[in-house]
Amino acid sequence: MSPSTQDLPREDDVLLRNGVIARLRPLRSIDREAIVALHHGLSERSRYLRFFSLGLHGADEFVDRLFHYAEAGEAWAYVALVHDEIVGLGSTIRVSESAAEMAFAVSDDMHDLGIATLLLERLAAAAERSGIREFVSSELTTNSAMLDVIRMSGFDANMSRDHEVVEVRFPVHLTDRLREAIGERERRNDVASVDSLLGPRSVAVIGASRRAGSPGATVFTNLVDGDFSGAVYPVNPSAAEIHGVTSYGSVLDVPGDVDLAIVAVPADAVIPVVRDCAAKRVRSVVVLSSGFAEAGAEGQARQDELLRVVRAGDMRLVGPNCLGVANTDPAVRLDATFATTGVIPGAVGLMTQSGAVGIAVLRRAEELGIGLSAFVSAGNKADISGNDMLMYFDDDARTRVVALYLESFGNPRKFSRLARHVGRNKPVVALVGGASRAGRRAATGHTAAAVTSDTAVDALFGQCGVVRARSLEHFLHVTSLFAHQELPRGRRVAVVSNGGGPAVLAVDALAAAGVELAELDPSTTAKIRGTVRDVAGAANPVDLGSGASAADLASVLEDVARDPGVDAVVAVHTPVPGLDGDAFAQAAGSVSDVLAAKPVVAVMIGERAGRPPIAGSRNAIPVFGFPEDAAQALASVIDYVAWRERAPGEVPDLNVRTQQARDLVTRRLLENPGGCRLDAVDTRHLLDCYGISTVEAVGASGATSAVDAANWVGYPVVMKVASAELVHKSDVGGVRVGINDAAAVIEAYQEMEPVLAGLHRPGVLIQRQVKPGVELIVGVSQDPLFGPLVMLGTGGTSTELFADHVFSMTPLTDADTARAVRGLRGSPLLFGYRGTTPVDVDAVERLLLRVGRLADDLPQVAEIDLNPVIASETGIAIVDAKIRLHPARDLADPALPRLRPPLGTGAPSEPQEGRVS
Repeated sequence: MSPSTQDLPREDDVLLRNGVIARLRPLRSIDREAIVALHHGLSERSRYLRFFSLGLHGADEFVDRLFHYAEAGEAWAYVALVHDEIVGLGSTIRVSESAAEMAFAVSDDMHDLGIATLLLERLAAAAERSGIREFVSSELTTNSAMLDVIRMSGFDANMSRDHEVVEVRFPVHLTDRLREAIGERERRNDVASVDSLLGPRSVAVIGASRRAGSPGATVFTNLVDGDFSGAVYPVNPSAAEIHGVTSYGSVLDVPGDVDLAIVAVPADAVIPVVRDCAAKRVRSVVVLSSGFAEAGAEGQARQDELLRVVRAGDMRLVGPNCLGVANTDPAVRLDATFATTGVIPGAVGLMTQSGAVGIAVLRRAEELGIGLSAFVSAGNKADISGNDMLMYFDDDARTRVVALYLESFGNPRKFSRLARHVGRNKPVVALVGGASRAGRRAATGHTAAAVTSDTAVDALFGQCGVVRARSLEHFLHVTSLFAHQELPRGRRVAVVSNGGGPAVLAVDALAAAGVELAELDPSTTAKIRGTVRDVAGAANPVDLGSGASAADLASVLEDVARDPGVDAVVAVHTPVPGLDGDAFAQAAGSVSDVLAAKPVVAVMIGERAGRPPIAGSRNAIPVFGFPEDAAQALASVIDYVAWRERAPGEVPDLNVRTQQARDLVTRRLLENPGGCRLDAVDTRHLLDCYGISTVEAVGASGATSAVDAANWVGYPVVMKVASAELVHKSDVGGVRVGINDAAAVIEAYQEMEPVLAGLHRPGVLIQRQVKPGVELIVGVSQDPLFGPLVMLGTGGTSTELFADHVFSMTPLTDADTARAVRGLRGSPLLFGYRGTTPVDVDAVERLLLRVGRLADDLPQVAEIDLNPVIASETGIAIVDAKIRLHPARDLADPALPRLRPPLGTGAPSEPQEGRVS
């Protein structure tokens, strides 16, 4: 319709409260007839509440007014469609420069499903991008439903009553509180939909077979042998019965309701089968079949069509190209996988993107005694993804630990928001496949996924508290430790061993992992010496010697665990006569009640791989084969606890001029559709909109004007080539420092003339020379998948050489900026290294917050380089700044609910999964 409507984020599928899937999209000019029909179809009372006493006449006038203002670019509107019929409209019409009047209409039979709230959220995000700061409306006091929508939305609404009318107004900015409210609504709807997947009352296996070893046969056998609590229906048109159970020719022939369908048929038969599932009103489908997006363009098209069929049928989808799902809840007992390894019950919620990795993890988890609360193999993640499972596992009381194997991210910014929330309650462990260049190539062919850069993943996980595993074994070790032990209260670890060499190796491994060695209380060492008279070492590490008995070990472990200066214990065993592995395990297990309050890990050198945890009356003790494995796992747990104990931080409300900045960026991109670098004037203006000041620079186009500029600025000065064409000016002799008088200015200009001669617009900039300090670099890279990555590093001309950088994802909290500053290897320089004066660290952190806000607001800002930023005790000075623009579609706010779109349509409002380098 109008530019304002066309620029809105494109259509999204969303879940309603009843599990029905609605589509939200901007209003189109062709919708007029449907919008009229929507208003005419409202009950008389609904029309009265919406249009007061004006009735149908008022409705028709409103529609005319809405389309008129939309054509003029002064109105924004979204519609909600269910089964291709418009059932809801949310609109705003500008009434002043910064305010718009909102209005909603929802079909009477679709009330109480959250449609108006979903429309309101999107309207607010779209209006803010267009300079609207406030929504207003007039509601009858009897319109309690609409007033409740506004009150419960999370917006900070002000309501004033004037007789029978309530005047409503509220700011449209999506605050942290509002994002939390949006997230909670999405979580409730999402969890309810996944419940139908993992808690079905009936399952149909379409493609069930008598052929041993086939996926259909294995799934059916696992369901029956696993004693699934509900009904199991085999579907196979070529068989009258499967293992004694009546088989049906089609899911439509099944006599009862079907909650979950497992599809194990050839790829070209999947879509007709899923259409039958939709007709049967199946709630969830798991497609095991391969031959979809992982198989190329034709497979991607098939997968897109599959997802469209699933959406039209109000179903949720796992897969395609997956291993299946399982739920060990005693009330469900669902094993709908074709894995030959059983899924043992426990407290770990596991999602793997790769079916093959899932098989390996299930087998190894069984060996290590890691029980699962639920398991989902997501495969190509056409619909159900890691984000859905994070919400489900967070809500699931049986899940204590969340473990994810991922090869791609569909919406990493949403993942960040969810993981931060989940991690405050239960740990999230993640292994990312395809982190290397070669791994990314393999991942593309394996499950149609291309993962993001390692740097971005580290930034994502570091901010949201996800424990990043570096190998499959590390993934399982950390998960086992979380599942079997309590969390430590600090970083102080004690080592108890029956051999000096292994004890030393354990201490070295702990130190390398960044763990602190505990200092035992003198009373503890005295007890140890009293227990083991020939003890080789009673201080930490405790070396009991090869002659120690099982009773000695049990007593010392208890004494060390009771020491108030110890937060965790590593028990290292070397098999010797009199203390073999079984005796060691029995001794450690016997004191598990005492050890339960603090995590204890066992290292049994020389033991077979995969020994299950040592059983105790309360907690089991994980067993490792080498000290290094135990140290890495324990360090990961300790780092997670440190993250959880830190304050989560807040995104501060900054005083910025976003609309002015957007206008500047829009003008420059209209002039340069392919992108451009901003000149010094525009760069200074754009940064100033966000309260970021650079050292003033005066332009000059000749030696004489350069002298005038230097005299005005005041000596000493710096001279730099004024050109956006040169990114690294110092590399070509384009920077001169320490210029103290007019003669030196002329000399410097003459030396630069060969460089200036090759430029389109030759000229120089004159700046006052800043006093020495700590040189930093602050930058932004606009990642097409992860969004803006804000970088802080040691700066100057050597920034690439030292590669001392910390990356953070937006939106930045004050806690994120504090972490970034302290995460630099060179951070001691900022806090007063070897007697130097500490710099104004608060000023550095404030700069990061403002740069992050700029990058978050303006996705067209592809790159920012502030280098050097000179930090001193009096503040910061930004000496040089470069900004590059590139056309970019405004991405919908990651806080807004949406289901995953078909990747091949080109229509999603979130980034498609893809490689980012």
